[in-house]
Formats: sequence, C-alpha cells, structure tokens
Amino acid sequence: FCEIHYAETTIVPIGIKNGYPTEINFTLLETRVTQMKEELLKIINKEIDSYYYNLAIEVCEEVGARKASTPMVLMGRFESLRPGYYGSIGLNIICDTLIKLFIYPNILTFNITYPKKPMDYLQEVLVPEAALRLISQDREEISLENA
Repeated sequence: FCEIHYAETTIVPIGIKNGYPTEINFTLLETRVTQMKEELLKIINKEIDSYYYNLAIEVCEEVGARKASTPMVLMGRFESLRPGYYGSIGLNIICDTLIKLFIYPNILTFNITYPKKPMDYLQEVLVPEAALRLISQDREEISLENA
C-alpha cells in the first residue's frame, strides 16, 4: 500500500510533468517491437554498440558467466534491465515478441550469444534495447541515451 501511495502521489506526477505517457497502447506493442527487428539484428551481429550487451559481458567477466545469470546477480541489475514505464504487461509482450522473432527461428544461438545463453541474452540485452527504442518513439524521438 505504501509503495502504491508513494507512486500515485509522487512518482506519477513527476512522470507526467516530464512528458511520460499517461496511457500505453499495449495492443500495438507487438507490431512496434516487430518493426525494430532489423535494428535489433544489428545489435545481435555487433554492427551497432549496445550498452546492455557491454554491461552483460562486463558482469560475466567480473563474476563468471554462470554466476552472472544467478538470481542474486540479476537482482543487483534489476533497475537497469526493466522496460521502463511499460511495466510487467509490457515486459511480457516485449519478451514474447522477441522470442517469436529471434528464439523460435533459431536466430539467437549459443554461438552468437556466448557467454550468455540465448534466453538470458534476450532478457538482458534485447528487452532493454527494445524498451529504449519504444520510449524514444513515445517521447517524440528523444535520443536513446535520454530514453
């Protein structure tokens, strides 16, 4: 109750003041994520730089690939891996769409995502990268850094 009250009285008004959307059209989300497939492929193929890929590799190098995927290590990076104001509904839609685009057709393989497992790579790199692009679009094309 206290967290909800704090969000309603403090966080939501700050978000509205800063131009965040008050409503999200979740029915268009799958199409919007699908439209960014080519750009996400460039991240997968390392044709464009990814903050989230670099972070995942840094953590793997720091603690080892196996430990980097443990719940405790992931919880330490929880804030940076969330899809922003899209919340849990958006996270599910984004994840499901990315699975259809990259896991089912076997585009994300262990050879490509090493030292991460394909699903870990999807959740730690592609989900936040997709969220950045969605937020950039929502906020009238602000930069990915600002998103």
